Amino acid sequence: MTQPMRPNLFLHVLVISSMLVAGWAGAADHPVEWPEDQSRFWTEGGILLLGQERREELREASVASRGELLEEWLADPDPSTAENELHLAIRARVDLARLAYPSPADDRFKLLFLHGMPTSREIVDCGRTFRPIEIWRYGPAEKADEQLPLLLFQPELDPAYRLWLPTMGKGPLYHPDMRYWLEQYHELRRFLVSGRRFDYQLCKETRLVEKATGVGGLIEYRKERPRAEDLQAWLQPPRELAAWARTVDIADVDRGLAALESETTPPAADAADAVEDGAQADAPTPGEMEALIGFPRRVGQLMETQFFFRLPRSLAEVYTDAATELEEYRLAVEGEVEAFSETGTFGSFFEDFRVRIRTPASTAGEELALLVDRSYRPGQRLVARIKVTDEVANRSSLIVHSFVVPSRPAPLDLDIDEDVLRMIEDQRPVSSVRGEDSLLLIPPESDLVFGLWRADVIVTGSSIERVNFFVDGEQQFRRTRPPYTAELKLARYPEEQVVRVEGLDADGEVVATDEIVINQQRGALRVRITSPDRGGVPPGPVEASALVVVPEERRIETVEFFVNDAVQATLDKPPWKTTVEVPEGRSEQDISYLTVVATLDDGSRAEEVRFLRVPDYFDEVDVDYVELYTTVLDGTRPVLDAAQEDFTVLEDGRVQELARFELVQDRPLTVGLTLDVSGSMMESLNEARRAAVGFLERVVSPSDQTFAVAFSSSPELLMPRTSDVGAVAETLERVRADGNTALHDAVVSSLYYFSGVRGRRTLVLLSDGEDTASRLEFDEALEYARRSGVVIYTIGLNIGRMQLGVRGSLNQLAEATGGRTFFINRAEELNSVYEEIERELRSQYLLAYQPDRPATDDEFREVEVRMRGNLKARTIRGYYP
Repeated sequence: MTQPMRPNLFLHVLVISSMLVAGWAGAADHPVEWPEDQSRFWTEGGILLLGQERREELREASVASRGELLEEWLADPDPSTAENELHLAIRARVDLARLAYPSPADDRFKLLFLHGMPTSREIVDCGRTFRPIEIWRYGPAEKADEQLPLLLFQPELDPAYRLWLPTMGKGPLYHPDMRYWLEQYHELRRFLVSGRRFDYQLCKETRLVEKATGVGGLIEYRKERPRAEDLQAWLQPPRELAAWARTVDIADVDRGLAALESETTPPAADAADAVEDGAQADAPTPGEMEALIGFPRRVGQLMETQFFFRLPRSLAEVYTDAATELEEYRLAVEGEVEAFSETGTFGSFFEDFRVRIRTPASTAGEELALLVDRSYRPGQRLVARIKVTDEVANRSSLIVHSFVVPSRPAPLDLDIDEDVLRMIEDQRPVSSVRGEDSLLLIPPESDLVFGLWRADVIVTGSSIERVNFFVDGEQQFRRTRPPYTAELKLARYPEEQVVRVEGLDADGEVVATDEIVINQQRGALRVRITSPDRGGVPPGPVEASALVVVPEERRIETVEFFVNDAVQATLDKPPWKTTVEVPEGRSEQDISYLTVVATLDDGSRAEEVRFLRVPDYFDEVDVDYVELYTTVLDGTRPVLDAAQEDFTVLEDGRVQELARFELVQDRPLTVGLTLDVSGSMMESLNEARRAAVGFLERVVSPSDQTFAVAFSSSPELLMPRTSDVGAVAETLERVRADGNTALHDAVVSSLYYFSGVRGRRTLVLLSDGEDTASRLEFDEALEYARRSGVVIYTIGLNIGRMQLGVRGSLNQLAEATGGRTFFINRAEELNSVYEEIERELRSQYLLAYQPDRPATDDEFREVEVRMRGNLKARTIRGYYP
């Protein structure tokens, strides 16, 4: 076995361990913190060769014994040869897998690593019908009918693909709107004389998916469908590592590398030709790239993080512009960052980024230097998988950084000359003062701002004599002399708004402008259409709006609205709202749909589709259901065996007919945790943290999400929505008790972070005293809570019986939203409280009904759920349609 050739790759791959970066000493108990060679084996995917027992044994071992175990398990299967064939096989398969899919958390990476290139790979590209899907097959090409299809799909909010298993059901494969319409189709199928399913109408690959899953639509199961254990076996470690190593053909790996680099999956012969034709011409120039990481300063709750890359000029090629004859280097840095929990084998997606860099060849010295800035929270365990690409020669280097973000700055100590320093300064983001005759609007310190906000502007140069302040396009203030500051009136409650400033000269001409978007939802890129409602939209003009969630450090380039693929509007700033034209249908079978596409500044895109008009045989199905997540109690015991006939739902005193009824123990759940950290919590805070983390560990499953907010004199988002409870626990560990109590502001801020979230939503709020610092009155917070649709559980800690004000506030918040209030005297009682909340969250019923009268604007409707016998039901008190 010979060392494989790596076409189109720089030779050097560097891993920086967190023990070096963050200054850790001694043995570390998490793979990200292990010594470089041990950490690299885990984070780069070699751990896939070991079963769960051996993984746990590694994690519990000391540094020295861990090395001995790896040496024993990865021993040379053939000592008579000069090299360890098992090591070569691991290295080859890691190179193959990560060239295509950066993270071992992606099941496609696992299949490539364990089994090599598939015999065939089919792409299902039907965004209005399915989530992104790939179907892989292994085995002799001439026996395609005997091959087990492996269907891999991309779950919502997760870039890593998962292997589909029958136990998941067919629903996760569909676009949410299509899943809904298929549910209606199956419910009404017995009443329909004819009519093709919507997925057949919109996606020609529907039969391909049905054949791979053995399921027609959502529930039409077939006898020949695959078994979960047969599919799972493809992701299991090999029984014998020596035998596995013998199956790794280095020539096949090289062919796979060539095929993946051209983004195709050609037959083996074609791939071999590609290597023979292109490998020598594209072979990398010998050299070495250096990569370092530093943490120069802390900014608020985040630590600025710098990735520094330095490479010889010989590794890149000069690009010459034909028109200007300007010579420059064109490089791109792409990164995908994963956050590791305490126990997970691999990290979960945290963020991705892409930076394109242009460096004039005339200023470059013997080496090229790149500096990329990011920001992360102290204590996070991260793995950054970074690709640096020379865009001229199309050569890349794949680099893995494993590190723990320190709590104190640890800047890079670079020994670089002036040329390199000048290159770095040219490539870094624009500084706070942007040269002559410019102005800069300083962003707010808080994640959320509402009510009154003082905006500060930095003005440079001599031409600007007047600054105008705008909110959502309307001018509020004009300042004609320094300081250029104004107290702007924002929306009473948090909402996405645009603040803009213009600098004008003596003649009234605009010299410079700047603007920021405040209260922008951050997280994984996604789009949610908020209006119009699904189905039943008549022809003619209708208002359409959307919520767009934007990743950290990214901005929206455009948001486009389409109706049946015809562009209706292109927006570049909030609000994401416009009027679209719903066309007349040519026949009763015509479908009209709205598509909203968001494009970021790095070119990445997300979209959502909503059906506006559907065939006539669905006319009687109105999708404007009111959904009530309801807890049923027999005394204090949750009831799990209630029947639909036990429930009577009333809206404004009128009995409603239930269209859907089910027990929802395992439906995805989003839990917000809001913790009082004011000065009075000093003695109780440690116990409160421990109880809260224990609650989240029990309640939050991989399909759920959680976030954490702390509040004293003002609320602060500690951790945005994530399924990583370990990351939430780490952020809670760093909060300290200090300051006053802004309870009302904390309620509104926490509820705002549920914006755009569907399904079950619950906020758990812990406080120990009266509000003393909020800008909002309690009635305003209560009204916002009633409109949110989020169930609120409130916990009052050490609140005396005579403190009627705060007791009443906590009670009203819970009762109005279908939650519950607990009053306890000691933090040690929190565990039992959280157990009660957990029992209720896992024993709720979903009651859905279509209101018997049309909605009117901003009309609150009271809701009541009555039960037979002595049972009691708890749900929201009402809603705004």
